[in-house]
Amino acid sequence: MTPRRSLYRIATAVELVTGITLLCLPAVMIRLLFQTDASGAELHLAQLYGLALVGLGVSCASEPCPRSAQRGLLIYNSFAAVLLFALIAKAISGGLVVWAAACLHLVLGILMIIDQLQARSH
Repeated sequence: MTPRRSLYRIATAVELVTGITLLCLPAVMIRLLFQTDASGAELHLAQLYGLALVGLGVSCASEPCPRSAQRGLLIYNSFAAVLLFALIAKAISGGLVVWAAACLHLVLGILMIIDQLQARSH
């Protein structure tokens, strides 16, 4: 498997696992990310977000990952990193899980930007 394929496979797996976890265990995910308990609307919004991530993951699951889905992953990962780092900076969220998620999204976003630029030049 080429590094390019591996990049999108890893990102797809991360989004699918995160999405399914948000669907099945929204309270746990909110607790890990925001260090607070959630109820009502917050749980349903977390599940809706989980559905969106599953949709993104499924759209990227074919081999090879379609170009439009690659761009969707790039946009999602880049802006997820920005949002997570903003939450950390505002002290709205923190802890090891949030730092790890922010760094993972940042690295994936940067690698995808590099990949898209290289693909464009070929």
